[in-house]
Amino acid sequence: MAMETHLQELRFAKERQWAVAIATITFIAGAFHMAHPLDEKLPLRRWEQFAATILVSIVALGGAGMLCKLQVHLHRTRLVIDPDDPDPWRGLDVIIPLMGVLIISAIAVCYSFWRA
Repeated sequence: MAMETHLQELRFAKERQWAVAIATITFIAGAFHMAHPLDEKLPLRRWEQFAATILVSIVALGGAGMLCKLQVHLHRTRLVIDPDDPDPWRGLDVIIPLMGVLIISAIAVCYSFWRA
């Protein structure tokens, strides 16, 4: 029974990783769309550029941090299930590029705030 609980915990944490990544990218895309409406050519004011840059940066860094935290949780849970697990950090080959996508997306969107 305890093993099944830990396996469910692994599944839940993996699902949360994707949910965090999707929510972060969605927020960043929404910020881009709000700053660059299709029907209006009104540039952002300076304070709006600062506010949007700070907000997008916080969301991107927070999303990447949550992905790291969930990966550490997966690592610990795997070691509880099997203390001799040969690769409790597996999944980093997905999470590290995913964190890179979040950060690069945020940088690109923040750059777009200042281009006009």
